[in-house]
Amino acid sequence: MIVRFSNTFDLPIDHVFSYFRSPADWVRLYGIAGDVIPYPDGWIGVPLHRFPFPLIAKNTDLIANEVVRWTFRGFWKGQGEVRFTQTDQGVLVQGYEQISARWLFFLSPIVEALFLRRQFEAIWELGWRRLRKQEIRPVP
Repeated sequence: MIVRFSNTFDLPIDHVFSYFRSPADWVRLYGIAGDVIPYPDGWIGVPLHRFPFPLIAKNTDLIANEVVRWTFRGFWKGQGEVRFTQTDQGVLVQGYEQISARWLFFLSPIVEALFLRRQFEAIWELGWRRLRKQEIRPVP
């Protein structure tokens, strides 16, 4: 399944980027259940609320305040990308996450459609709401 997003936030670009520097930073944005688990070679286990298997992720490309790309291993497979663009309205955050359950084989698309898509979209939406709460608001 692919989850795509495009959001603009009235925040400094480096502030928004700070939540994506490493999979270990994702817990600050999403409030994911539990502590991250460091693995060798830069892999990070990120626990998910209501999921028995953590996301084991590693950044594959990082250009400060411009782009972050990552990949998954273990139970989950896939990759993701987030791009940051400064606009007159704030920081445009665009990207995608392609993720599936590796060991479900031909059942994976069915499980994704029935259960996982909604859950992963909700996780992303939680992060976007947390960023919106931090937006710069003009004083009346």
